[in-house]
Amino acid sequence: MGESAVASFINIRFQTVGPDHPGRAGVSRRLKKPLPAWSVLLVLLVAFAGGLYAHYLFGLATTPGQSNGPDFNLGMSPASMMVIQGNLTKFTISLTSLNGFEGSVNLNVSLSPNIQNATTALNPESVSLLYGTGTATLTIQIPSTTRTGTYTITIVGTDRMISHDVDSFLQVTTPPPPDFQMRAGPSALNVTRGSAGTSTVYLTSTGGFSGTIMLSVSISPSNGSSPTIALNPNKVTLSPGGTASAVLTVTTTGTTSPGSYTVTIQGANGNLSHSATLLLLVQ
Repeated sequence: MGESAVASFINIRFQTVGPDHPGRAGVSRRLKKPLPAWSVLLVLLVAFAGGLYAHYLFGLATTPGQSNGPDFNLGMSPASMMVIQGNLTKFTISLTSLNGFEGSVNLNVSLSPNIQNATTALNPESVSLLYGTGTATLTIQIPSTTRTGTYTITIVGTDRMISHDVDSFLQVTTPPPPDFQMRAGPSALNVTRGSAGTSTVYLTSTGGFSGTIMLSVSISPSNGSSPTIALNPNKVTLSPGGTASAVLTVTTTGTTSPGSYTVTIQGANGNLSHSATLLLLVQ
């Protein structure tokens, strides 16, 4: 708005009735000094700034998370966990004081969807943040009848008017089929010609496997000057979740050919078969 336009807006005429001309309208005098344009602009700017400040104050009052009052953070790890039906799993709940919070946070746990007959335990159920940090352990026992799938674990922490929650995910899976695993330890041997070396073959039951495993061993390359190998015993019995072992002995003579050999230990039970290897260096 230019100065002439502002002056025209302010320079208003008034009509009055003169004493010597009753009933006739006269023309009043114009304002001798119209307001300058900059004063109007100044009023508008002050009003605009006031509106911005009021909007800022309203935002502070209504926006979550902007308070500087005592508060706390709530976390859970791991963020997700896989568990087999019928097994137990654990999570760690961590809490941290904010802005001088020194209260005790009460913890509650829920599962969604609900797992019937599942056992949940929080230890402790209330965590003091007097010293700034605290932890709790969540233990969940999953029944063997639980349906496979993903479940949401929600932990809610409250202290009077303050409340926070955190989620983690639980993947329930079926048990693996009955089987066994085997390995050699050590998995490499250095033997000087004319001497012997040993390694242990370890076998472990998985998925509730039980039964007798027949063991056999071979060496490559194999010829008349290769080392002699033997297993003791040549069969082992595993119970569900159990372990067993056998000793592999490698024997050389002065006429054994030096070089690298691969020893393979084979374990079999019906249709199940696994192997372990050992690298042998004869010098």
